[in-house]
Formats: sequence, structure tokens, C-alpha cells
Amino acid sequence: MPPRDALTTDYRSTLNLPSTDFPMRGDLPKREPERVAWWRESGVYERRLAANAGNPQWILHDGPPYANGELHMGHFVNRVLKDIFVKVHLLDGAEAIFVPGWDMHGLPIEFETLKHLGLDFHRVDPIELRAKCRERALYWLDIQRETILRMGVLGDYDHPYRTIDKEFEATIVETLADLAAADQLYKGLRSTLWCIRDETALAEAEIEYKERVSPSIFVRFPASDEQRADIMRRMDLEPAGDEPLSILIWTTTPWTLPANAAVALKADAPYGLYRRGAELLLLADARAGAVLPRGGDTGAVRVGGALGTALVGAKVRHPFADRDSLVVSADYVELDSGTGAVHTAPGHGVDDFDTGLRFGLPVLCPVDGSGHFTADAGPYAGRLIFDANESIIEDLAAGGALFARDDYEHSYPHCWRCKNPVIFRATSQWFIALDVNRLRKRILEKIPGVRWTPEWGERRMMQMIENHPEWCVSRQRTWGTPIPALVCRSCGEAFLDADVARTVAAVFRERGRDDGNASDLWWTEPVETFLPENVVCPACGGTAFEKEHNIVDIWFESGVTHRAVLRQRGMHWPADLYLEGNDQYRGWFRSNLITAVATNGAPPYKEVLSYGWVVDAEGRAMHKSTGNYLGAVDAMQTYGADVLRLWTSSVEISADMRIGEASLKAIGSVYRNLRNRLRMLLGLVSDLRAEELVPHASLAPIDRLALARLDDLAQTIVGHYRAYRLHDVYLQLIDYDTADLSSFYVDLLKDPMYSGARTGARRKSAQTALFTILETLCALLAPLLSFTAEEAWQHVPESLQAGRASVFDLKLPHGSARGNTEIEALEVYDAVKAARALVAAAEGLRDFQLQARLYASPALEPKLRALGDNLREALVVSALELHVDPDAGRLPRIELSPAQGTKCARCWKTLPLSGDPLHPTICGPCSAIVREFDAA
Repeated sequence: MPPRDALTTDYRSTLNLPSTDFPMRGDLPKREPERVAWWRESGVYERRLAANAGNPQWILHDGPPYANGELHMGHFVNRVLKDIFVKVHLLDGAEAIFVPGWDMHGLPIEFETLKHLGLDFHRVDPIELRAKCRERALYWLDIQRETILRMGVLGDYDHPYRTIDKEFEATIVETLADLAAADQLYKGLRSTLWCIRDETALAEAEIEYKERVSPSIFVRFPASDEQRADIMRRMDLEPAGDEPLSILIWTTTPWTLPANAAVALKADAPYGLYRRGAELLLLADARAGAVLPRGGDTGAVRVGGALGTALVGAKVRHPFADRDSLVVSADYVELDSGTGAVHTAPGHGVDDFDTGLRFGLPVLCPVDGSGHFTADAGPYAGRLIFDANESIIEDLAAGGALFARDDYEHSYPHCWRCKNPVIFRATSQWFIALDVNRLRKRILEKIPGVRWTPEWGERRMMQMIENHPEWCVSRQRTWGTPIPALVCRSCGEAFLDADVARTVAAVFRERGRDDGNASDLWWTEPVETFLPENVVCPACGGTAFEKEHNIVDIWFESGVTHRAVLRQRGMHWPADLYLEGNDQYRGWFRSNLITAVATNGAPPYKEVLSYGWVVDAEGRAMHKSTGNYLGAVDAMQTYGADVLRLWTSSVEISADMRIGEASLKAIGSVYRNLRNRLRMLLGLVSDLRAEELVPHASLAPIDRLALARLDDLAQTIVGHYRAYRLHDVYLQLIDYDTADLSSFYVDLLKDPMYSGARTGARRKSAQTALFTILETLCALLAPLLSFTAEEAWQHVPESLQAGRASVFDLKLPHGSARGNTEIEALEVYDAVKAARALVAAAEGLRDFQLQARLYASPALEPKLRALGDNLREALVVSALELHVDPDAGRLPRIELSPAQGTKCARCWKTLPLSGDPLHPTICGPCSAIVREFDAA
């Protein structure tokens, strides 16, 4: 009889249990800042970039954020998406230079500075304001840079491009010079978008649309006796009777009526003259049924009519001003709203202005830059235009011109900075002429040559160019790069001479200080500083000039980053990728495209990738005022950057991305699973040394199959990375973690890893495969979960790191394409995994309590038999028989029964025990291992 203590021996000390210092808890908010500091101190990005030098470049050109406030989750998504794809190419060996940038001019920064310092734009000295704006912009750049680095990004953040640098300002002015030399730039009177709060013209890209309730009024434009007779004759009617005749118009902007010059009709639409009581009203037949009842009388009778074209040239009286309004035609007149007769004020609308040019209408604009009526508005002078609406309506009613009124809720343009409603206002501005030199057509011809993701981006950009008005590039503000235009003192003509502009750029470069605004020189230096020889006024030949003080649109500034950054910083042109939000089709994507084709003849990018908005869990826009705002700093402090990075990959980025506590909690659970899998892998290879790695051909068959699956995963994931399908990367990683590692491969290796001989061939084969999986996962996860992948790599045994001090020193694994060999290996792998799933699903007895009979097809059976004992090992049973079944399908079938023998106290398999008197409760293989352990 064996000794009593032999029957109660605890064999746990003889097992090879996983061991690692890699913590189970991520504690990301605490650990991640330490990792950021380590990356910077170690020069990880610079070292990898140097290692890749000489390889083909891959350039993601950064669209610059405004340096004017804290960053939110939309910024987080932007920076992380860019970082992921830069890291993918960096790990793949490309010279992936990433130069971040900041947009530091313009009204966003000027407005924030004025608000912060309590300054009055009208009273502060321009140079003083420009100095304060620079100071604030640099302040916010530093704050934003630290926040962005906290996100776990890599790039040349110590040397970003800044639109306030003298070289950048010089490039802006040089681009203006090139456009002027090509007759692509002109100054003209046009009706442009205007912000009355900020007192400046705006570009279309600076507009956002919000719902607004406006007064909806139907107004009579009465005809004099002579005008009445003319209109009736145009309708082939006898001008008999004395009933007053009016054209009925509809408008939602009563404040524009003082500037009315015409009434526009649709040329090919039928118009009717309707007798309503004692008056005659003219409007489109298609609208009569909906409009006339608004006047309270449904008994109107049509007495005549004509097409709109027959009425063009007629006149009516302005409803309250002492002048006539001309009847004109316009294609934009619609028949699904209003009256079919459109009040036309060339001073207050783009379409109106163009109609005015066609018909020679006067451009009336009795509104100043702050939105107050001028003296030309008569009794409304000095009133804020929107406040004057009710007074105008009351006067219309008192004069008998008001037919009906209502409130009308509609989408209305607002300034994207101050959030106030904007107007159209006729002013003299500088424009890029899109239809000169076939520029618009040339741009449209180039768009299909760009790869757009999503694919609908191509059509979106085509529409943005097709519908783009002349680009207004001048702004009446202080903080920006000046448009170096001259004004002739003799005739008052303003012009932009290309040679003058190039001289200005040279002065900026030569005399500008690195610690100041080079463009201040335009304000401080006499005009003669910037005049080359023989400059004359193109209008009158004059030679005495003064400087104009408009600044350039900030969209133009950021629109020339491809010129100011790429080649000047050693990157190829065009860039490989532009990546921004969906709103940038009318913003940065478009501005860069226009300037690039105009000056370089080609788009500045090979590919464009856009993404949706970050919204709350209910799909609502996130704002501080609504209480659903999530700042980037707060989010990282709460959840950790890696959880947020994982969330970024879990959503479909082409659509709006919902974020909330529930979704982040779920992502946190997924993150913990991935972290624990890395921890398990680290624990399993902790005692492996580089010299113990097993060549691939000598690996156990099941380990080679596991690596075939790993290769397939790597190829799939890298393909998704390259196609910007992050959601698919996320799904592949989760599926591999749960279906291949957790429930299959790591599970089946517990027996050979825990209870096998510590230095035995089987365990070293398994460890080699596990390390390959760990290394591959670290490389695949590094672009996505940068902090966690790096933390895991730092816990890899030093000899296995092989001099690769950071996870970003690894090579991106490409895996293997699916050839015949790979397909066959994957088919066997899937068959074994399916058989294991049948064992795992068994009720009652489990795993080593069972023995199995496996029945496979004649084609599959020899492939399974070649696995030897690895097949039993993979099924996690104590015994296995393999049989041929001619009727078996692609996957084998299985029969399970209780295993024969006794449960081994060490490995838990049910087998005949060893009979070893010192170790009577364990099996033969375990007995041999324990005796070797005892001898050591």
C-alpha cells in the first residue's frame, strides 16, 4: 500500500502555470499618460521613421483644426482615425511622415480672443489685436497638442505646420499671385453671404443651416393705370374697368422689400388674372388654388392669362417706395410654393443679383455691415433689419398692400461661428472665377480620378463643384493674411498685381520674425516697400497707391496647405490620403481641390476618406448647452483612450456615430476580454527564450494549423486596414479572440502547456505558436489599441523582443493569400474546431471525462489522422478513435461516451494510472514528469 501522503499529494507546484506581471486591470487613465511620455522620450516615432527612410512614402495630409478651444469627441475620432492609418503604413515599412497642422488665423480665433479679453473690434488697434490673436492661438495650440498626444497618436507634433508662420503666409500670398497672373482672381460687386454679427463676408463653407421661424407674407405690387393697361393687353384683354390690378408676391424676408427692383416670373408657366371682389390679382395658375383662399375669399374668378414670357418687360409699382419694379423671368422661380411671382432684390440674393445683371436692374442695398438700415431705407433707417420686419408688415397692411401673413418655419443659413442668422448683401469682394480658363470643368474632369470612400463622395464632390458660386475669398476682418491689393489714388480702382503679390511674399520671408506675425508688415510698412518697378494702375495708368486691408478667407488659407506643407516638408505631392468629416466636401476637400487644380493642374490627393458626426446615444448633436456634450479630456479621464479608440473601430464611420454610457460600457467589456487574452498569452510564454523557438516545419501539426488560421486573419485584417474598414477589423479581432483563441486554441493547449514537460518538445512547439500569435496580435492591435499593445509588448521576455524596444518596431504581418495549401489547412482547422465545439456542447460529462469516436469523410480522414495525438488534444478528451465514414459531409460527426480509467490527479485526464508507488494517483506521463521534477 502506498504511503498516505502519496494519496494526498498536491501537484500544483509541478504544473507550468502562466506567469506574468502584465496587470489584469488596465487602469488606463493613470497608465496611458506615462506611456505618452515614454514614447516621446524614447523617440519611438522618429526611430521607426528613420528605419523606414528610403522606402516608398505614404502621406496622410492633415486638415488643420482651429486653435480656439477645447477638443471634443469629434476631434478625438478625427485624430485617432488618422493615427490608425498612419501607424498601419508605418508598421508596413512605409516612410509615413505625418505632419499635424493648426489653422491659426481667421474669425474663430479672433472672435475667441475678443471675447476672452473683452475687446471691441471697432476700437482696438489692428496690430495690437493681431498680437493678442497670435498669443491666444499659440495658447490653444499647446493645449490641443497635449490633448491630442494623450490620445496615443504619433507624428511630428514637435514641428507642426502653422498658418501663422511666415513661410506659410508667404505661400498664401504666392498662391494669390499665381491666380492673379492666370486671370483667375477678380474684384467685383456681388451679393454675398454676410454675417451682421461679425461684419464680414462669408464663404458657403462657413454656413450651417438651422430651423428658423420667419414672417411669411403675401404682398400686392400694384399697377398704375398705364401699367394696368399694358399688362392686360399682354394677356389679350381689353383694359376696361377701373378695378385695381396687382401682382401678388410671397416673401419670408420683409426686410429686403426696401431693396426690391423687380418681380420674377417663370417664363414657360401659365399665369392668370383673377378677379377677387373689386380687385384683379396676377399669380401663377398652379398656385391660385392654394394662395387666393388665404385672403379670406374663395370666390375668385379667372378672367384671363398668359405665359410668364409674355409679361416680361411689364412694370408695377413698389408697394411703398416711389419707384417701379420691372417684371423679369428667372429659372429659379418655383411653382410648389409661393405665388409663382418672386420678389427680386439684386442687393440681397445671389440669384437675384444674377437676374439683375441679365436685366440691367439697379443693385440696391440699404443695409450696412452691422445689419442696420442706411438712410436709403427711408423711414426704417437705423433699425436692425430683423427688428424692422414687423414695422414693414404693419406699413404694408396700412397701405393696403398686405394680402396675407403667417409664420413660416424653414431651414435658414447661419454663421457657423457666432451661430446667428446671416443675410445676402451686395458688396465689392475678391472672388476666384471658377468659369475662367475652364477651371470648373477641369476640376470636374479630375474628380473621377480620385478614389472616394465612401463611393458616394465622388458624386457629392461633383455637386459641390457644379453648384459652387464664384468663391468669395476676401474678409473684412483683422486676424489673417492680407490680400495684397492696391487701390489707385487717381481713380480709386482696386487691383491685385501678381508681381506686387510676389514681392509681398518675399518681404514676409526676408523680414518676418519667427516669433511674430510676418504679415503685420502689410499694416506697418509703407506701400512703397511692396512695389516692384513700373507698377501702374491697369485702369488709368496711375502710379500712386494705397494698400487695401482685406484679409483672405481662412478656407483659402487651409486650402493651400498642399502647397505650403507637402513638398516643403519633404513629402510627395499629391498626398495619398485626405481624411476628414463629411462636412468637408464643401470645406477643406473642396478648397484644396480648387486651388490645386488651378495652380498645379491636378487634385492634391489620391484618396479621400470621410466620416460621419459623433452624436449622443439618441442620435442628437452634442452641445454643452443641451447637456449631452462629451469633451475629449473628460472622456479619456473616465474611460481611457484605448477604450475610446476601440469604440471608434466598433462603429460604422461612414454614418453618424452614436456614443453613450451604455455603448462605452459594452466596449469596455470587449476591451477587457482582449486585454485578458494578451495577459494569458504573455503568461504562457513567460519562460520561453529565443533560442528555444521551434522552426515552423518542426512545429506540432495542430500548432501549424493554428498559425495557418493566424496568417489568414492577418491577411484579412491588413486588407481591411488598407480599405479603411475599421469596423471589419474590429469584428475580425473579436471573432478571432472568442472563436479561435478563447474557446479553442488556448483552451486545447492547457493540457500540454500546464501538465506537459516544462522543456519538452510539445510544450516548446506550443509556446512558439503562442508567441507568434502574441507578436502578430501586438502588431495588428498597435494601430488601434496603441497603449495596450505597447504595454503588452513591454512584458514580452527581452530575448523574444530581439532588440525591438517598442511595439512600433514590429513589422505589420501580411499573412498568406489563400492558395491551395492554405485552403486545405484552413479546412482541416475548421473541421477540428467544429468537432471540438461538439465536445464542448455535450451535456453531463465534459471534456476529459469523455472519450470520442470521430467519423470523417474519406477525403478528410487521412488529413485528421496526420495530426496524430494532436487531434485528441484538440478535442480535449481522454481518448479518441478516428474512423472513415463514406456518408460524412464536409465536417466530421462525433460519438461521445464516458472515458475508461481513473481521473489523473495532476492532468485530470481519465486514463489508467501509472502504478508508481510514490505517485499512485497520477497517470504514466505525469509520473515521469513529476519524477524528473523531483530529481531537479
